Amino acid sequence: MTEAISNFAVDIVDRRAEDPGNVALRWEKTGSAATEVTFLDLKIRSEKVAHVLHHHGVRPGHRVFILLPACVAWWESVLGCMRVGAAAVLGQDASETQVLKDQIIQSRSSLVIATDTVAALVDPFRNDCTRVVHWLSVGWEREGWVDYDRRVSLAPSGLKTVETRGADPCIVVYDEGTSITATTHFHGDETYGLAQLDAWRDGLAVAVQDASDLP
Repeated sequence: MTEAISNFAVDIVDRRAEDPGNVALRWEKTGSAATEVTFLDLKIRSEKVAHVLHHHGVRPGHRVFILLPACVAWWESVLGCMRVGAAAVLGQDASETQVLKDQIIQSRSSLVIATDTVAALVDPFRNDCTRVVHWLSVGWEREGWVDYDRRVSLAPSGLKTVETRGADPCIVVYDEGTSITATTHFHGDETYGLAQLDAWRDGLAVAVQDASDLP
């Protein structure tokens, strides 16, 4: 029996994007009017992220470490990983430098996406993370890091999503404050959906960056 193809980015996001007015997120920066982000917006932006990840060597089965606060970039990065068949590793805490270092190393990630503020914490031990080939900084251009915002903005959309199977790793979640305990969720899991992704996003302990500064 052939295992069914399963990918949240296609099965949920792309289907809901068929209606251009279907709102996915309502985003409000401090002191600014709320901005609505549609499923079509997420589809296009995550395809651009997928193009950037693929350009930087991320392939099916690879891991991408994501350390972002609740922001649109978090959503498009996670969805971008799904589109290239990579597992998104959700870092939970940037307040303990040693934990952050251990999580990046032990996650076996080949690429890291983090805010500029977190990047400053990472720089002292970056050379110890020998598996990481590329570092992407969100929010500001930084020496030694790829400018996420610029690369994603310039990238084409429409990259064909990799065909993933239900048993393929999709998301890895570290327990807060530990580099030892992590749970792997697979593309075929029915234990997560929009609500679970939203809960993970809202539960991130990335207190070192004001999310209102990010897109």
